[in-house]
Amino acid sequence: MMRFLLKLNILLLVISLVGCGLNSPAKKPQDQSPNQQIKQVQFDPQLANDIKKQIKTINGVKDSTVVVMNKEISAAIKVTGFHRFRLKSIKEEVHQKIKDMNKDYTVRVTSDKKLFKQLRQIEKQVEASPQKAPPDIPLQLHKINEDMQG
Repeated sequence: MMRFLLKLNILLLVISLVGCGLNSPAKKPQDQSPNQQIKQVQFDPQLANDIKKQIKTINGVKDSTVVVMNKEISAAIKVTGFHRFRLKSIKEEVHQKIKDMNKDYTVRVTSDKKLFKQLRQIEKQVEASPQKAPPDIPLQLHKINEDMQG
């Protein structure tokens, strides 16, 4: 019986010590050093719509989605039927048309269906509120851009 009580006391002591460690205050975002600067992110839905209009003029492109963040243009296209046989040349034509319109921008174009869907979701969020887009969008967009081939 005495051993049981001793083990119980030790167990309660360990639990209370571990529990106190979990309740320690977490660092707050304002505790960060002042040297860390938050980069301002700007979206341009108007430019994105202008680019989409230009992409629609290219033969074989069924649909497109475009997001413009800072000086980066991310575009995804859907190509119809037999035009998929010349997918590479269509992507190059889309890329060149966007680049000609916006020489100071980095341009990325994809025809990947999964990336199209992800980019479309971001486009809708940005169109809904370009000034107050969710803070995780730049990270999502960066990941999509890394996954693009061109």
